[in-house]
Amino acid sequence: MSMRKFPPHKNNKGLTPVIAVILLLMMTVAAAGAAFFWFVRIQSEMQGGTESYSEDLTKTISSRVSVATVDYGAATGNLTFVLQNIGSKPISIAGDTTTFILRDYDQNIICNVLLNETNASDTENIECPKCAGNLNVKATKTLVFDLTSSDNPCDIDSNTTYPDDTVFYYKLAFGATTGTGGAFTK
Repeated sequence: MSMRKFPPHKNNKGLTPVIAVILLLMMTVAAAGAAFFWFVRIQSEMQGGTESYSEDLTKTISSRVSVATVDYGAATGNLTFVLQNIGSKPISIAGDTTTFILRDYDQNIICNVLLNETNASDTENIECPKCAGNLNVKATKTLVFDLTSSDNPCDIDSNTTYPDDTVFYYKLAFGATTGTGGAFTK
């Protein structure tokens, strides 16, 4: 028996375009998969940063202090604040985080100091005996600052530059949480 011979194929080039198309499709799928995983990673990182910012913003928005009354007693030289927490979070009034800023009528800074529960022996602090703990939600707290002592960085009483009926502006900043401000007359 003799084996039958088939004539040689004249079109051997038909297989090359099919392989090329398959390789291009595989490379496209691989590139799309890599881009997808990269996008998912970037998106999750951005979402985490946004959530962190949102939490910080919510904490700041939910912390609010209002000055119910402010009074400067000319006879005593005491500046008395009645603060009220009108937010939904307790606010720390610790001396190492609360700043008192006092400006004169021309907006010149008289003092920019931290509150101190004990003796204010340096120019970095002002004595505030009740400046400790938290101001709880819907609670009020009275703070009294003595503005007459020559040792006090916020002394406005012995300073002859500020006559009676002078308007002063103040700001109380409770850390990075919240703040309040206003004006009073000497």
